[in-house]
Amino acid sequence: MGKRNRAALLPTNIPQLQNLIKRDPLSYKEEFLQQLRHFESSRAIFELKPEELSTDFQDLINFIAQVSPCYPEETKEFPDQIITLLSKHYQILNAELRRTMVSSLVLLRNREMISSTSLLSLFFTLFRCRDKVLRDILYNHIVSDIKTSNQKAKNNKMNKTLQGFMYTMLTSAEGAAGTGSENAIAAKRSLDVCIELYRKNIWNDAKTVNVIAHACFSPVTKIMVTALQFFLGNNEDGDDSEDEDELPDIKAMQHKQNVSKKTKSKAKQMDKMITTLKKKQRAKKKAETFNFSALHLLNDPQGFTEKLYTHLASSRERHEVQLMLMNLISRIIGVHKLTILAFYPYLQKRLQPTQKDVTQIIAIAAQSSHDLVPPDVIEPVIQTLANNFVTEHCAAEVMAAGLNGIREIVSRCPLAMEATLLQDLTEYKNHRDKGVMMASRSLIGLFREINPELLKKKDRGRNAAMNMRDYKPSQYGESHNDGDLEGLQLLAENADDDNAGEDNWDEWEEASEDEEDEVNGGWINVSDDEADLNIKLSDDDDSESEDENGVKKPKTKRLTVNKERRLKKKGLLPKDEDETAPKEEDEETKAKRLQLQAERKEKLAAAQLLATTKILTPADFAKIEALKLAKKADEKLNPVRAGSGKRPAPADDQQGEGEVSIGSIIGPRKKAKQDYAERMESIKNGREGREKFGSRKGSTERGSTTNKEKSKGKNFMMIAHKREVREKKKMSLREKQVQLHAHIKKQKMMKK
Repeated sequence: MGKRNRAALLPTNIPQLQNLIKRDPLSYKEEFLQQLRHFESSRAIFELKPEELSTDFQDLINFIAQVSPCYPEETKEFPDQIITLLSKHYQILNAELRRTMVSSLVLLRNREMISSTSLLSLFFTLFRCRDKVLRDILYNHIVSDIKTSNQKAKNNKMNKTLQGFMYTMLTSAEGAAGTGSENAIAAKRSLDVCIELYRKNIWNDAKTVNVIAHACFSPVTKIMVTALQFFLGNNEDGDDSEDEDELPDIKAMQHKQNVSKKTKSKAKQMDKMITTLKKKQRAKKKAETFNFSALHLLNDPQGFTEKLYTHLASSRERHEVQLMLMNLISRIIGVHKLTILAFYPYLQKRLQPTQKDVTQIIAIAAQSSHDLVPPDVIEPVIQTLANNFVTEHCAAEVMAAGLNGIREIVSRCPLAMEATLLQDLTEYKNHRDKGVMMASRSLIGLFREINPELLKKKDRGRNAAMNMRDYKPSQYGESHNDGDLEGLQLLAENADDDNAGEDNWDEWEEASEDEEDEVNGGWINVSDDEADLNIKLSDDDDSESEDENGVKKPKTKRLTVNKERRLKKKGLLPKDEDETAPKEEDEETKAKRLQLQAERKEKLAAAQLLATTKILTPADFAKIEALKLAKKADEKLNPVRAGSGKRPAPADDQQGEGEVSIGSIIGPRKKAKQDYAERMESIKNGREGREKFGSRKGSTERGSTTNKEKSKGKNFMMIAHKREVREKKKMSLREKQVQLHAHIKKQKMMKK
């Protein structure tokens, strides 16, 4: 009787039927076919009024999607029917029913019962729906499905189809009326999918980057800002690095399991942690994938940048969006060394101390400077910075920002600096403000390396004065190829240590140092040209007369007491100590200089020989990367032993992508004065955990009690000798009555 009743209720109780079919599909096939016919008739009725919500039809869709793996032949047309319904009526469907259809299609896709291309094309179309929850579901499934499809190998056919479809979605938003239109919403979500897949290193090809680059010219501000942030931001996904740091502690878990009570849940947790750890270890052993910056994958950087500048010049967007456009243009100019001559006068107009975000604009001007830009174009920018920022009537922070900005520009385009302007700027080396002083001295240190002839003699320094004999100023367009062979030079130096393995880098460094010491000993014997050396080392014109007359040396050196005091205040060594130094130091310094030049030539020759005689393998490139990392680490730990003779750039890691940090423009500065909001915030933070300030009148909580209250709790023998107690004993009956009546009256008055 129970079985008959259950069979009678099965057509109406769909969840129970679903459970029974999953247990025994063959026994309940007739009931499933009955429900399938019911679905066909309900679908025909639903197409007459698709805007209405049908709960029975929704339950049938969910039921068939769940049990379809049990009857693949009978349900082979079911996915196409749902896709057709969504394609025709997705705009007018009920939101709940539409989500049920999408969820059923996702379930069928996870069970490999529907192709990915047809389903994802439909999901991109469904981005036009005004349903935020549905768009989140679609976005998560699209990203995970494409990631799964490309996990074992790149599915190029599917990728090209979907990339073309996304490009169509982005172009459809060009005629959108506003940000809230359907095409704009779909284009924004499609762009988010592209960016997320690029960051996950799934779609990291040039086609994806150029699809995103096309979105930079979108009339919809949200789409344009998203594309600009992609090119300006960090393209690597930081979630993986955070997961790697939070590895489970297996030893602690094993110890805890041994000493505590053993349960099944703890054993499952332990197995799960071991599986996670093994997965992390396998991921570390995988081959490293190099992800180039998106700026390097642009098809036509020059044309793209010109279109961006045209869009910027005619743009009426808000200031933040224009700043992002300027930043991207300057970054591409710096990375690809492009020439956009009209961009520099555009920046020059905005180089004013009162301009909003002027420090970022100065950084943008530095990013867009390189050695292939004509110096005549950069000179007005530098002159504008000097006139508007580096003047006495400006604040110290403004002067420091101007000097640092000029330093960043001329470090990329040295020919744009004039000797007169440079010598004027170096006069701030003794300024009372520390930021201005350090900015001016950093400018002096820069030109001691790139062009010491522009500096005054007293600012050139000892090493720069020595190297001026062999110095040749670089001309416009001249390129130096020494840095291009840096990796090959390291590989050539390490060619003899291939059999030692990759773990013996420290031994290789020590061997190189020993060889350098041996070479130093061989290079001490040089030809005698002391006279030329002494002439080059002299900083003043009076030194030649002093050399001729040795008797007058002390008199000419110590001109006045004030001058000697000024030299000591500046921290410079007295010149009589420099001249009384032994000549062997000068000869040794010159020998070291010649030795370094010979070593550079030998390394360059070995690298050129290796480049022309050997085809580099992937193992060689991996070895070059390891050698570069070891060299950087050694230079940071031992800067003196590096022996490069070059001043390290302040932001070397960022300059590879053409970026200049705002911190390098602002420079070191004192703690800025707090504004009103910051002061109020600090005051509120100081009041936390403290009683409210004010009068305590009427409050029951007091720090102490009165002497009268304390006497009430004392022992009688402690207060028996007091005058008040003795007088109270002597009171008459009438006095006691009067005192009692007065007390009762006082209590009544207090209650009122």
